Amino acid sequence: MNKLTIPDHWLTDVVDVTLVGLGGTGSAMLTQLFQLHGILKRLGGKGLRVTAIDGDEVSHSNVYRQNFWSHDIGKNKAEVLISRFNMFGEINWKAVPEFITGSNLHLLRCDLLITAVDKASVRYDIGVHLNKLQSQGLWLDLGNNDFNANVFIGSQALSKTESFHVPSPFELFGTQWQSLTPTEDDTPSCSTEEAISKQTFGINNLTATSAASMLLFPLFRTGSIDFHGLYIDVKTGNISSVPVHPDQWAALGYA
Repeated sequence: MNKLTIPDHWLTDVVDVTLVGLGGTGSAMLTQLFQLHGILKRLGGKGLRVTAIDGDEVSHSNVYRQNFWSHDIGKNKAEVLISRFNMFGEINWKAVPEFITGSNLHLLRCDLLITAVDKASVRYDIGVHLNKLQSQGLWLDLGNNDFNANVFIGSQALSKTESFHVPSPFELFGTQWQSLTPTEDDTPSCSTEEAISKQTFGINNLTATSAASMLLFPLFRTGSIDFHGLYIDVKTGNISSVPVHPDQWAALGYA
């Protein structure tokens, strides 16, 4: 059976994680990473070393929907959350208060890259950059709209050293991301009601929790997983998995 496996050093060393995007799904994912870090250390592992990247500030519409409080409004999202976890969690993670652009893509070098960004163009630029570098490690992409979410983990880029290549999110969805770029909406939500119309309550937490519990924890615990993608629909209550198999990738247009 085909499997996605982790590099051997993940089982013996601290794993460097870079999380891009601290909005609804990203802020929920950071909480999952903190809990996963603690669990892995209790189980005898070295845990995680996380760098969180986001140039956005907390707005009024973020409170309650995302992991922010009223007194966080106006402050940088990455700095707020990382300082909170560092203060109360006895860790020393890093915040980078910047948006990912062409000038700072070097910040993405890590063992595990997690993207939770709104813009397809940012995902596309990241994918192009990682392919140029033939980056090693894994890439977990979290994306959702109003009632649906897609979660996929694969290689960061095509590597000549892999005996069995699991495509990156860019290889599977890069063409779709590129086609969506011209229609991107740069306008932030001004109210909670407007924000909820774009992403229903709970979809972000469910996306992050599913990624952590169904993909990341089994990977760290056993070293491999049989499926590497999830489709989540909160309207129907369905979560379906995507096996690690070339036939599944072909259905997505990957040759």
